[in-house]
Amino acid sequence: MTSCLINLRKAKCLLYTLLFFFALLSASPHMSLSLFSLPPLISFPLKPLRSACSPVLHSVSLSLYVIFNWKSNHIFEGEMESSADKEMVETVQRSFVAPNEETPKERLWLSNLDLVMRPDCYTPIIYLYVPPEGKCNADVEEFFSVTTIEKALAIALVPFYPLAGRFGTDGDGRREIDCNGEGALFVVARSKLTRHHFDDFKPSTKNRNLFVPVVDSNSAVHQLPPLMLQMTYLSCGSVVLGLAFNHSVVDAHSDFHFMQALTNIAKGNSSIVPAPYINRTLIRARSPPLSPSKRQAYAAGTKSESLGHTSKEISPPVVSTILKLSQCQINCLKSQRSSNKSTDSAAVSTFQAVSAHIWKVFCVARGLAHDKESRLIFSIGIRSRILPPLPEYFFGNGVTSTVATATVSEVIGFIPERIREAIGQVDDAYIRAHIDDLEVADKDRVRNSNRMTESDILIASWLGMPCYDADFGYGKPVLVSRAETGMTGVAVLINNPGKDKGISVAIELEEETMELFKNAFYDFN
Repeated sequence: MTSCLINLRKAKCLLYTLLFFFALLSASPHMSLSLFSLPPLISFPLKPLRSACSPVLHSVSLSLYVIFNWKSNHIFEGEMESSADKEMVETVQRSFVAPNEETPKERLWLSNLDLVMRPDCYTPIIYLYVPPEGKCNADVEEFFSVTTIEKALAIALVPFYPLAGRFGTDGDGRREIDCNGEGALFVVARSKLTRHHFDDFKPSTKNRNLFVPVVDSNSAVHQLPPLMLQMTYLSCGSVVLGLAFNHSVVDAHSDFHFMQALTNIAKGNSSIVPAPYINRTLIRARSPPLSPSKRQAYAAGTKSESLGHTSKEISPPVVSTILKLSQCQINCLKSQRSSNKSTDSAAVSTFQAVSAHIWKVFCVARGLAHDKESRLIFSIGIRSRILPPLPEYFFGNGVTSTVATATVSEVIGFIPERIREAIGQVDDAYIRAHIDDLEVADKDRVRNSNRMTESDILIASWLGMPCYDADFGYGKPVLVSRAETGMTGVAVLINNPGKDKGISVAIELEEETMELFKNAFYDFN
C-alpha cells in the first residue's frame, strides 16, 4: 500500500511537471509567462502539487518566485515578507506583462519635474471590488477574470509604452526611460481575509505590503518597473486590485488616465481610450536657465517623504486613519469667517476650506507654540497654468509644489485665504522659474535638503479625479485609497463615491498626536 501511494505521488508530480512545462512552451510571446490562467481560488490545485512534489520543488511559492524573477535578479520582495503576512496573502503568480504589439524602442527624456522625484518612490493605490449579491466563491472567475485583466494590461501598454520600460541614463548620466518593452509586473494572490478587513480601512505599510507589490529597497534603479499590479482574491469572493505607479514617471493625474484606459479596454471599449501625450520636452528648462528665483518651495518627493524624520531623531510610533467630511460639514467650513475680517468667504473653495481646517487641527494636536511658524505644503497641477497649456492627456509629472506660511496663531484663526494666495502665485513665470531652478540645482541635494519639521504638514489632493470610475465590467469599486500615506504629517484628500459629495481625509500622525487630532477634527467652532 505504501509503495502504491509513493508511486501515485510520483505520477502526480510528473503530471504537474509536464503541465507546467507545457504552459512554458505554449506561452504567447506577447503575453506574460503565466502558470495560472484562472483565479487562484478555483485554479491550479496548489496543495496536491505541494504535497506530491515537495521533495523535488521544496516550496511551490519559492519555485514560482525564482522562475518568474530570474530576469530581475530577485529585485522583488516576494519571499521577504513575514511569515504572518504570507499566511494572510499568498502569491500564486508573478510575471511580467509586455505590450501585445511592437512599441517604439526609444529613450524617453524625463523632465526636471520627473527627476526631482526619487526613482524608487511609488504611488500605491488599492481598489476593493465586491461581487454582486448572491455570487459565491465558485463564481469568482466569472466575477473578476485574471485573463481579462492580463490581456487588457497588455493592450493598454501599447499606447502607454513608457510604463513597460525601465530606467536608463543618457550620455551625461541623466535619468531617462529606456522604452524596451520589458513589461509591467503582474501578481496574482489569494488571501484568507474577507472584505470586512476593509470596513475600517487605514492606509499603512502593512496593507501596502499585503496588497501592492513592493520592490527591494536595495534594487538597482535600472531594475525598477514603472508599473506594478496585484490582484488579490479574498476568501469571500471579493477582489483587491493594488497598483504601484513610479512617481518619477507619472503623477496621479496620469495614474488615473491609465486606469480609465485599462478599464475601458477590459470592457471592450478600446476605441474610446484617449491616447497619452508622451513627449515631455514642452516643459524643458529655458536655455540658458534664468537666474534662480526666490520662490518659496518644497521639493515634492524628498527623502523625508519616505523617512519622515532625520537620522538624528527617534521616530515615535505612528498610526493612520481616514476621517470623513459630509457635504454639509464642508459647506459649514466654507462659510466660516477667517480671522482676517476682510476675507471674502464666498471665494473659498472646497480644497482651501478643508485644507485650512486640517492645518488648524494639526497645529492644535501638535501643541505648537502660537508664535511658531507653520507651513502647509501642497502640490498643484500645472497643465492649465503653464503657457502654452499642456495637452489634456499629457503623460508624466505635471505638478509643482507651493507653500502657505503663517504663524500658528494665524492658522488657528482659520486662514483659507493664505492657501488661496499660495495657489494664486503659481503662474507660468512661477512654473518656469521652478523648472529652471531644478536645471541648475543638484537634484539629489534638492531631494535630501528639504525636510518637514514638526510644524509642517503636507496635503495631497485627489479631489476631482475619476478614482471611483475604475469599472472593469464587474461594477465600480467600493473603496479606493492610497495603500499608505508615505510619511508622518501627510494628508490625502479624495472624493467619496457615488452621490455622496463628501470628502475622505487619510492622514498619518504620531499615536499621541492622532488622538488629539481626531478629537478636534469635528469641532468646527
